[in-house]
Amino acid sequence: MNSDNNEHDIDWEKLMQQLEDRQLPPDMSDAELAALAAAREMQARLKAGRFSAEDGWQRFTEVRDQRKGRIRVFVRAAVAAAVVLAAGAAWWTFRDKPPVTQLANAQPEEKVMLHLSGGRTVALGQDTLEIQHHNIARIKANTDHLEYAAGGGQEQVTAMDTLDVPRGRQFSLRLADGTQVWLNAASRLIFPAAFHGATREVTVQGEAFFEVAQQAGQPFIVHAGKTDMKVLGTGFNVNAYRAQTTTTLASGKLLVTAGTAQIVLQPDEQAVLNNNGTLQKQAVEARLFTAWKEGDLFFEDAPLQEITVTLARTYDYDFIFDDTDLERMSFTIDIRRPAVLQDVLNQITKSLQTVRFEVDGRTVHVKKQQ
Repeated sequence: MNSDNNEHDIDWEKLMQQLEDRQLPPDMSDAELAALAAAREMQARLKAGRFSAEDGWQRFTEVRDQRKGRIRVFVRAAVAAAVVLAAGAAWWTFRDKPPVTQLANAQPEEKVMLHLSGGRTVALGQDTLEIQHHNIARIKANTDHLEYAAGGGQEQVTAMDTLDVPRGRQFSLRLADGTQVWLNAASRLIFPAAFHGATREVTVQGEAFFEVAQQAGQPFIVHAGKTDMKVLGTGFNVNAYRAQTTTTLASGKLLVTAGTAQIVLQPDEQAVLNNNGTLQKQAVEARLFTAWKEGDLFFEDAPLQEITVTLARTYDYDFIFDDTDLERMSFTIDIRRPAVLQDVLNQITKSLQTVRFEVDGRTVHVKKQQ
């Protein structure tokens, strides 16, 4: 074996043993001998106080290119070994060095997609686009917003467009009637490019906030799961991620219908369609359910498991509780939504000092602090 061999040919366990025992067995390779000699030289110079570790590394970087073969990695590792041995911690460096910590800084991978009724699909979120939707509508899109304007045609629109917002992203749009809609992560809105009938009807899957343009002669109806909302002009939030659909009113007045049951909501009231099909009304703080639309993260005394479900959607990560006892821990947070998940995890660990997070790709493991 010669010094041109790959660095994996060095047996570092054996080399460390020789540094401690000061013995020279007959089966050492040329590369191992070179690395051992460099490490021993560093030990001697460090103990004698002749130069620092940084000076030692600088000297070796000047000399290393004069040696034959690929021993750069060998020499650097040898110098590191000598420095740590001089400090009495060689085994910590070579045997027990912790893995490199991953941070949850990855951006979402999927793009927002607009599926037009004619069959065309457009990826959104990067460039400003002008889209001509036949003669039904003119569409303008930028990085996080979509606007529909009426086209020249007056024919009845029956086919629907679909806006898909994946995990990790949010998007807003203005419908052809002027209604503003904000879509949360992992949500879908199905809507016509223009409203020409007696009603204005859309369907939401996931979560959306609506500010409905007033048109008294053309009621606006939102379908979400088994719930229908009928408005003339109001601002409200619909959460239909699960079978239990919640509708929270921020302003105006809203009629919520589920089967034969009906509830009229006032601001700071919420309608809940339970799994058993019953519809009930309760008083709430509307901002707790609409903060996402303003770019905030707001949880009040919420279980950590519930918080991680929202964070998974918001940042396109998966969470696994390695200790299920942590799922029930309560936490309150009210901050501007950071650009990356890691900043949120840091906030949580500062407050819940019994919790730690380990990141593995796009998966976050929730563990007890040791």
